[in-house]
Amino acid sequence: MSGIIYAVILLALVAAFLLYRLIKLRREIRSISSQLEALVAGDTEKMLDITFVDKELERLAGLFNQYNDKQRMLVAGAMNDEQFLKDSVANISHDLRTPLTVILGHLQLMDRKDLTDDQNERMDIVLNKAMRMKELVDAFYEYSLITTSKTELKIERFNVLNVLTELITESIPAMEEKGITPDIDLPEHSVYMESDRIITERIFQNLITNAIRYSAGDIAICMKTASKKMTVTISNPIPEDSELDPDRMFDRFYTGDASRNSGGTGLGLAVVKEFTNKLQGTVEAQREGNKLTIRLELPCEG
Repeated sequence: MSGIIYAVILLALVAAFLLYRLIKLRREIRSISSQLEALVAGDTEKMLDITFVDKELERLAGLFNQYNDKQRMLVAGAMNDEQFLKDSVANISHDLRTPLTVILGHLQLMDRKDLTDDQNERMDIVLNKAMRMKELVDAFYEYSLITTSKTELKIERFNVLNVLTELITESIPAMEEKGITPDIDLPEHSVYMESDRIITERIFQNLITNAIRYSAGDIAICMKTASKKMTVTISNPIPEDSELDPDRMFDRFYTGDASRNSGGTGLGLAVVKEFTNKLQGTVEAQREGNKLTIRLELPCEG
């Protein structure tokens, strides 16, 4: 009888020990899960705690830490490579700008009175190509600058309506050249904002240039203000068969389809996106049939 009692006590002790191990194991699994969740969410960069009762769990956590460490090294290497590429693009673009400026200067100053019509025609081709090359280099240089350095904002109070009006006026010859009649809807009162005037001007300029370059018809430009926000919308028609994806328009180097491939770098709207973010604003594109609308929203007074 005593042997049975001892056996029962032994089984009870074994069961209690196994229950303790099970409870402890579940706690350790929950601990690993919570640590992994924190890593995935980006709330921590700490390695997993590998002090566990269960040796297999310790081994598993240790292997994960090794894998995580290798992934961090790969990410760091990729970031360094990308930064090196951006710096290289910025440096190369900068180095190309000076000789291109000199070439353009001499071409524009060249006296063509003694040239034949054929020679003048060839000079026009060279001049146009050189100017186009300078535009491309400037686009790469500008984009590389805003993505490789922290642009310091120069905050000032200015009339943003005047800025947009001047840019529209300056763009009229380009619109007339393409047979575009603009539909302008602007406030009748001044609109002020405290922001970086140069960056705001660059945003407007890129949006207007983009619309003129790719529009298949007339352009509509509208500015509205409400709740201390200024909204500018620029709409233009695009070909019915266009494969343009509005969700990708602000991706760098995205030029849409063949209908948009008219010499653009795909960086103009990427620059707009970067600058808009710096000014705490938003910009988005929408397409309804053959109508494309870009909507820009920035903080303003009033």
